[in-house]
Amino acid sequence: MINGRSMPDDMDPNYASEYPHQPYNGNPHMHPGEQVLLRIVGQGRWQHPFHEHANHVRILARDGNLILSATDSTSLAGPALFTTTTTPGMAMDGIFYYTGRGLNWDMYGHHSGSTDSLANPSCTPDANGYNTGIDPVLGTLTHPEVVAAINYYEWCQDHDKPLQSAPFGDVGANGPVTLPDSNILTNGAWYGGSPYLGPDATVRATGPTGTTPPSGTIANSPTGEAGFAFMWHSHNEREITTNNAFPGGMMMMMLVDSREFQINEAN
Repeated sequence: MINGRSMPDDMDPNYASEYPHQPYNGNPHMHPGEQVLLRIVGQGRWQHPFHEHANHVRILARDGNLILSATDSTSLAGPALFTTTTTPGMAMDGIFYYTGRGLNWDMYGHHSGSTDSLANPSCTPDANGYNTGIDPVLGTLTHPEVVAAINYYEWCQDHDKPLQSAPFGDVGANGPVTLPDSNILTNGAWYGGSPYLGPDATVRATGPTGTTPPSGTIANSPTGEAGFAFMWHSHNEREITTNNAFPGGMMMMMLVDSREFQINEAN
């Protein structure tokens, strides 16, 4: 279970009538650049290696004890794990974050030739290469308006790098990928309409030929959340199945939302 919920009800709305006793806010949400604390506890008799898609997890502690450097007792020195081997009885604390670094294409679908201000923003790298408004030399906030920008914490090295060779809408062109025409191919129920993060980029990528995907075929509208969903699951896939289908291990989705989407943790 993650946050007290498990597949298949973890993607259902809070306060769903069919789960009167389930905890709520099961799916974790985050914006690019934010950090999520994981507290992973191995329970029961089976080992469930917890696999976090999208990024490694930097382990901070095991069984409540911080993992410190052998030469500097004030520095954390936990490993970055692709899968956390949660042996029964063991607990781990770790930090997960996602920025889109390393994709080698602009996940916001920016287009340097666009007249749309949201499609053609600036990206000034800080000392770590991210669009934060932090002066790379002085380490001070030089552009406070950047914090409110949709592409805050964008990996600037990939800014304006196109994904599609011939896009339908107002996104960058001449990339290495040719996506199928949404009027020909039926997309899955949870596909947001484009490979881009956020409703602004998704809507701009639809083009003049109609909605992407065709209206009525998805659970989430392209003008809605339009985030990235990364599967978090157990690698003991034969013991945990998804709707009795193998391979499984499904437990939860980690939802990375564009800053257009306000994450509500009130309920």
